[in-house]
Amino acid sequence: MSPEKKAHANDNRWFRLDNAAKIYPPIRSARRAGVFRVAAVLKAPVNPETLQKALNVTLSRFPSFNVRMRKGLFWYYFEHNPNGALVTPEKAPVCRPVDLRETKGYLFRVSYYGCRISLEIFHAIADGTGAMIFLKALVYNYLALSGAPVEADEEILDGQMSVAGGEVEDSFLKYYNENRKAGRAEETAYQMKGTRLPPGYVRITQGIIPVEPFKALAKEAGATLTEYMAALLILAVYESQLKGRGHKNPVKVSVPVNLRNFFPSGTLRNFSSYINVGLAFNGEEADFDAILSAVREQLRNDATKEKLIEKIGANVSAERSPFMRVTPLFMKNLALKTAYNLYGERLVTTTLSNLGVVGVPESMREHINRFEFLLGAPRRNTFSCAVCSFGGQVTVSFTRVVEETDIERFFFRYLAKKGLDVTIESNYGALL
Repeated sequence: MSPEKKAHANDNRWFRLDNAAKIYPPIRSARRAGVFRVAAVLKAPVNPETLQKALNVTLSRFPSFNVRMRKGLFWYYFEHNPNGALVTPEKAPVCRPVDLRETKGYLFRVSYYGCRISLEIFHAIADGTGAMIFLKALVYNYLALSGAPVEADEEILDGQMSVAGGEVEDSFLKYYNENRKAGRAEETAYQMKGTRLPPGYVRITQGIIPVEPFKALAKEAGATLTEYMAALLILAVYESQLKGRGHKNPVKVSVPVNLRNFFPSGTLRNFSSYINVGLAFNGEEADFDAILSAVREQLRNDATKEKLIEKIGANVSAERSPFMRVTPLFMKNLALKTAYNLYGERLVTTTLSNLGVVGVPESMREHINRFEFLLGAPRRNTFSCAVCSFGGQVTVSFTRVVEETDIERFFFRYLAKKGLDVTIESNYGALL
């Protein structure tokens, strides 16, 4: 079947926001957009007309993306968007708030620059896994419409596959157990200092590293890549701001966890949790091995099915409480925004999100240079870090809202001193 011969599914379909999505509409603002980016860098410049055709084809296959958001009396909800989504040239800043007038009501935008196809998406629609599945289908359709001899496999949701009900389910509700709930108490984290950039400005630094030597370095230390990088971020914060003085609050890294790895789910919506790991420095000299040992223990202790189902229980039970059910939306928004300001970014120093290896059919590989993953600019925290791997390379992307480059400079220099080949790219000039 040609990628353009695609039947439109139920245009009247609507969706409740999933459990994780409900926090994003109340807290979004000009400084907290709730937007992240996944992108594919091809080996040839992008043709905008072909990309527009590919988006039309792809969108009809993804009903949970083909929506606009509405306000109900008690909750926001999604309904089918009859407008066509438009491809646009990329423009700064990265991961800026979604302008619904610009996107015709869609909660994402697809843009192009040179060889790059970018999908920037409001987090209420999907998590990184769901967004990457959409992006891979978009790139597949783009290559097919360009005349490339590509063939889809299980990695690609194309027009020949009907929409499965599990793709649009709220998997949090599916695995919710009202008798298993985690406590919410957690210590406030150290907040980094820095010279804030003007509103709307974002600095991006990317390090591209061969994956096998990087994995070998982590394995030698008895760690996974995620554990190693989380520990290195903590050490970077210590070296840049806490060395010789310490702080009563711990340096904590929030590590998102893909719940599909623990609970069978094919949802393309949000289905992820997080684990906050870290430790406090009371003026003593920091040791990387000791930091790594603490991070490894905390992650492995909390990244279990039993602990994660308790987190699901805590979040869903709050949503399903009788009081929340009958509270009008404007009051829910105020309560959720207040709670997030008190307990959201205050609980972590930064975020490290690793999407892992991006898989595509062999026939697509020769047309793609790399994939990228970027978190939107934080409001309270000074930087975030996002990671993905493809084609034998790991791309580590820092998003920063302060002038100082101390963290990424220390991070990449540390890896270079360990013998890794690090290629740096940024949107503001030299780093190392």
